Amino acid sequence: MIVIRIVLYVIGAFFGLSGIVAIPAGEVTGGVICVGIGALCILLGTKCKRGKKEVRAEKKTVQAVAARTPSIKIAETIRTKLVGVTFDNEDGENRQDILKSMTGNENITVEKYTFNGEPAAYVKWGNKILGNLAADLAKSLERKYPGARYSAEILEISRGGVQTFGCNIELDVIIENKSKEAEKKREPIVYVENNSKKYHIDPNCSGMKKPKSIPLSEAKKKYTACKKCCK
Repeated sequence: MIVIRIVLYVIGAFFGLSGIVAIPAGEVTGGVICVGIGALCILLGTKCKRGKKEVRAEKKTVQAVAARTPSIKIAETIRTKLVGVTFDNEDGENRQDILKSMTGNENITVEKYTFNGEPAAYVKWGNKILGNLAADLAKSLERKYPGARYSAEILEISRGGVQTFGCNIELDVIIENKSKEAEKKREPIVYVENNSKKYHIDPNCSGMKKPKSIPLSEAKKKYTACKKCCK
């Protein structure tokens, strides 16, 4: 994108200067057209720059939210290249044609799915699939961060060969921290008495008079399961 922006600025400057020189020489119409073309090129270059800033700003927003929210964090940031960028999508559109039409400033999303029983992930621009995360990467991330969600931004739309376009992205792995208190709330509760060596699922079992509820994991450290109610 930096190269495209520089080219637009250079073309804009060239046409602008040509127009400025032409107008005093009597070529008013041609000069005005050149100035207009130059201004348009510079405007397009500025928009490219602004678009990239907006993507960066969105990424900073995700990071800021994660910093302010203890339950959310970016576990890992990975730079990678999409695979499957030469395939056709279900609507018949080739992914090369999609990439060819892009500037690199577009917002993209990552959608997880399962392929042949294995974790996989599409990268999309709107409803258009651009490609996939590499199979090994998708599997590794799902094993390492089960249930995580991903956000991504385009780093570059590359031109690796004759009419071959690629897409390099930066991927953030976003996870939710599970607090110990929250885990305890979801953990099964059992009942014990101070003078007993058993824990019970039924608070009325064995004639308990003052049963106390505790998490199962904690009960297993000091008590054994009641053979009557913990079958």
